[in-house]
Amino acid sequence: MSKMRWKIVRGVLVSAVFIGLLSLRLGFFDNSPKQRAQTIPDPAARPAETWMNIYQDGHKIGMLQRTFHQFENGYFQTAETISMHIKTMGITQAIHITTETDLKPDMSLSSFNFELNSGLFRFTARGFAAEDSIIIYSGAPHAQVKTVLRLKEIPHLSGNIYEAAFRENMAVDQSRQLSILDPSTFSARKVTVWRNPDEVIPIMGRRVLAHKFCADFMGAKNCAWLSRDGEVLKETGLLGLSMEKVSRAKAQGGTTGAPLTDWAQISSITSNVIIANPSRLTQLKVRLEGKKFNKLALSEGRQSFQDNILTVTRENQSNRFEGSSLPEEEKQKYLRPTPLVQSDHPEIIAQALRIVSPSDSVHEKTLKIVAWVYKNIEKKPVISIPSALEVLRHKQGDCNEHAVLVSALLRAAGVPAQIETGLVYLDGRFYYHAWNRAFTDRWMTADAVFNQLPTDVTHIRLASGEDGGELDLLGFVGRIKLEFVSTSYD
Repeated sequence: MSKMRWKIVRGVLVSAVFIGLLSLRLGFFDNSPKQRAQTIPDPAARPAETWMNIYQDGHKIGMLQRTFHQFENGYFQTAETISMHIKTMGITQAIHITTETDLKPDMSLSSFNFELNSGLFRFTARGFAAEDSIIIYSGAPHAQVKTVLRLKEIPHLSGNIYEAAFRENMAVDQSRQLSILDPSTFSARKVTVWRNPDEVIPIMGRRVLAHKFCADFMGAKNCAWLSRDGEVLKETGLLGLSMEKVSRAKAQGGTTGAPLTDWAQISSITSNVIIANPSRLTQLKVRLEGKKFNKLALSEGRQSFQDNILTVTRENQSNRFEGSSLPEEEKQKYLRPTPLVQSDHPEIIAQALRIVSPSDSVHEKTLKIVAWVYKNIEKKPVISIPSALEVLRHKQGDCNEHAVLVSALLRAAGVPAQIETGLVYLDGRFYYHAWNRAFTDRWMTADAVFNQLPTDVTHIRLASGEDGGELDLLGFVGRIKLEFVSTSYD
């Protein structure tokens, strides 16, 4: 197995973190009138344009431009552009994000447009508010998928959660839960925001008294400092990322030129044991420490978790269960398409039919599809929201792209499939990674990056599914300690 195929496992964290950041930037919020404060700052008093530098560990890696306008009819319009460079797996990539919003006089959502460009990959989402729902079209520009979100009331949309909290006119030490939409899965999430004591911070050569807010986003703490009129002056977040208001000239002035930190490397976890041949392991036991793990999918199938000890046992292909099947409701759940796993698209169906034969067993179909993706998709780090259709067309990507395409092809071939996200061992460290589970005559793990069915037991599942569970990992980045307790070999 080539070194490049091993190195590709390091890519999943970037996408997971990046999707988390996108969630914050889109910022859909439930803003119930009965919870709102009576005194709300006038948003029209804000500067019409804000420029910010984006930093990682104090080195500039990008810039943000944001405009904010109020019209005579009382409506608002915002536009935000982000340009940044991110390094992962030794490769630096340019990322461009634009978000445009139209807001009603009460600042509730009227419509929005979102676009992410990253090399060959482009993801767009546009939506508008109806009477009791939000209608969203998402995906690649030429392959948009319609999603209708039924809601009891139309949510408010703000540039980020801190502006929403500021408009609540919260008192110091007061906290509030806001409902936020994950743009990659369109599932609702709860974010706790609280106000800290005001602080004096240096901004553009001046000392400014700022309102400080912090948020618990999937267990990850982020903070922001806002001016008296609600303009975001500074933000701090994951993996040493931060933003700070600067002049237009400074924002457009380029990066510091310092070497970029590799996100995949700094997020990996040191192992206390060197595993020479992971494929020979039949079982491993590791102790997990650092956080409460109740939100993670640690106990199911080949994994069990008790008293902070996680046991992973290798699946046995030879011991097959003839006639075993899923309940029909569960089967249909893992066969149906989703906005990013387009298993009903003609191109996906046609490719699946070229790979498998009608006479193939479910197990044979799974083997063939995993092997085809392994052979035909170039192992290359990608920072985007992974779409199976886009991966099939461009035929490149990291573990996220491999996993969404495998799921789409399996479902198109009639094999229930899902995506798993977690950790995998490599050269003395554990890296964040994504792979699949397929139901043949039982659930069986599969990894198209390594052409494994089943996967080796160093694949440790932390989250599963496409309902936003992978975002739960954000709060664990840099906060998990993992120690081998025992290993067994064949």
